Amino acid sequence: MTDVFDKQTLELTLRASNEGIWDWNISSGEIYYSDRILNFLGYEQHNPPNIMTDPEAIIHHDSLDYFQNILSLTLLDSDAEHLGIDCKIKRPDGSPRWIRIRGTVIRNSTGATRIAGSMIDISKRKFAEEMVAEERNMLRLIIDNIPLQVYFKDTESNYKLVNQRQVEWLGQSDPAQVIGKSGKTFFSEESWQASREEELTIMQSGKPVIDVIQRERWPNKPDTFVQKVKHPWLDSSGKLLGTYGIACDVTSLIQAKKKLEHVAIDLQQQNKNYQEELMLATEVQRAILPENSPEWSTTIAEWQDRLQIHTLYTAASELAGDFYDVIRISDQKIGFLMIDVAGHGVRSAIIISLIRGLTEQAEHIAHKPASYLDNINKGLIAILEKSSIALHASASYTLIDFESQNITITNAGHDDPLIHFINNHPDQPTNHPKGPPLGTPSSKAYPEKSFPIDHIKNILMFTNGIYNVMNKDQEKWGFKKLQQAFAHAQENKSTSPAKFIHNQAKQWASNNIFTDDVCLLSLEIR
Repeated sequence: MTDVFDKQTLELTLRASNEGIWDWNISSGEIYYSDRILNFLGYEQHNPPNIMTDPEAIIHHDSLDYFQNILSLTLLDSDAEHLGIDCKIKRPDGSPRWIRIRGTVIRNSTGATRIAGSMIDISKRKFAEEMVAEERNMLRLIIDNIPLQVYFKDTESNYKLVNQRQVEWLGQSDPAQVIGKSGKTFFSEESWQASREEELTIMQSGKPVIDVIQRERWPNKPDTFVQKVKHPWLDSSGKLLGTYGIACDVTSLIQAKKKLEHVAIDLQQQNKNYQEELMLATEVQRAILPENSPEWSTTIAEWQDRLQIHTLYTAASELAGDFYDVIRISDQKIGFLMIDVAGHGVRSAIIISLIRGLTEQAEHIAHKPASYLDNINKGLIAILEKSSIALHASASYTLIDFESQNITITNAGHDDPLIHFINNHPDQPTNHPKGPPLGTPSSKAYPEKSFPIDHIKNILMFTNGIYNVMNKDQEKWGFKKLQQAFAHAQENKSTSPAKFIHNQAKQWASNNIFTDDVCLLSLEIR
């Protein structure tokens, strides 16, 4: 009864543990496998190979040398009582398996005579271990090759694990040179103490440090900067093990930022200097306008019984490309010049300065409008040919001669002035031919158009900035609206025609802003 019970118990136990029994008679060379082992090995009952004497038939080549070495050592070692091998096998269908072999060695005076024990299929566990090992290997490959420093430290701030980037960052070549050491070995005392205090705070509070820029000081090389995150390191049960962190080298970015800051400061100073120079140039340019000269009040008073003069000048930027001048030729003759250089800014202001010098040189012939513009044009062409500068500038000149009682107008690529005739006199002009713009070589003479003074009530000289102004829908105010506003200005006696027209255009302008220079000169004949 006891034997039956023991046999049943053994069978139940082996079935529960998924193990099979084997027995190798070393003397006869015979081996016994239980059905469960045959199932592991993939063989039926008839003639299965002897794994001990013919291992090549069953053991996978990956495990063959290991199997044979362990078996040989066990048989030769007279003190060895147990055989234990984990090995990979190959089944007849080619599929691999892992088995664990355990056995007890029976000996006599001549050596081992028998080994008996159990085998169990450990394939699932082994394959799982292989997968875990491969995943760990892949993870390690990533950690060691990412351009970031990765490290784990224990509660004493000693390194427990570091990736290759961190090893190199610390000036070493092998992780073994870092593991077990603290930052005190590598950093300056100041940096080490700051890091240690930070890690103590993290471990005590349980709160991480995220995206902090840290300056690292070294005993034998320049300072570096890293952007880091640092967390408390807990095991799976929540027990505190230390800290872990990831850091990114941002030294070049910090250095570039500092350089840019210095550049920005230099640029600010240069810009300040440029602004001061620009303001000075603006003041100089405004000062040469007739209305800002000390003689302007005298000029107005001298001619006020015969001529009322109104001006309006607005620049789109600090330096303008529009200019006008009032030339007192004699007690009976006065000339009005208006110039418009394309664009505005420094370039246009320089051209205006050049033309201003030429107009002063040509004032001796200002009583001859066509010759006056021709002289200015030739002087400008000579300057431009030497400097290889291209430009577009237009001019309009009006001579009022109270001696001959005539008004003469000539243009250099400029719009004709608007004229308000008394009683709609039939001499109202259309756009008569214009001469070439200033700076343009031409053999053509500048055409003149003359009108009797007593036929004219008002003349408006202007630059195109007044009618090119845009509204919010990008629509131009236009020349026709300028003509209408000029006509309405004659009816509005409360303000000067120049100011009235300017207000009309400004109301049209988007945000009441002119994007081009505007120059208006209103001449009312009394």
